[in-house]
Amino acid sequence: MRKLSLIVLVTLMIFAGCITVNVPLGGGDSVPSFQWQLRWNPPIEPGNLIFTNILRVKDFDASGSYQLSGMVVTYHDGSIAESSDNRWVARPGAMLSEMLSRDIQVTGNYPAVFRTATSVNNLLTLEGYVREFGATQVDSTTWIAILDVDVSLMGNRGNDVLFQKNYRFEQHMPETGFKALADQMSLLGALWSEEVMTDIASALLPRR
Repeated sequence: MRKLSLIVLVTLMIFAGCITVNVPLGGGDSVPSFQWQLRWNPPIEPGNLIFTNILRVKDFDASGSYQLSGMVVTYHDGSIAESSDNRWVARPGAMLSEMLSRDIQVTGNYPAVFRTATSVNNLLTLEGYVREFGATQVDSTTWIAILDVDVSLMGNRGNDVLFQKNYRFEQHMPETGFKALADQMSLLGALWSEEVMTDIASALLPRR
């Protein structure tokens, strides 16, 4: 488990946020659904490396509990619950890949970043698999936010593996609840995106 420094977390909390929308479910107005989204600021400074490779960031796959948009909590007895009233605006894999592709594009390190299939030459493909994306309950007053994602960078139109790495972040939440969970996942997502972008650049640098 990675321990995140307090300074980094406090700095990121300034920029983290989420949007809440009330939407009736099942045609009724009695039970609202709250929709949340990952939200963090893009990189402030442009990248100082220029690569000739074009990137495609595919929608990430996910394990069974995270294939849908419902927010997930794993309770201390090991049971997994998906909230019907609190949902992400999209599947976790789609949200993460969308935010990552935005951040990569902002750096200006690559001539183009695609989200859909393309026939361009010199294409690299970034793929991912979401293992965990939600909260684990320690006790009635303590939740831990967890982001656990495998990322692979494929070259030669998917025939070569340039790097493959698991990224796991855990953080005790200041309070329980789905709003707090959305905030914490945005914090972890920002850290994750920065690490992935650094690792992509490292994998593409010339080897001596």
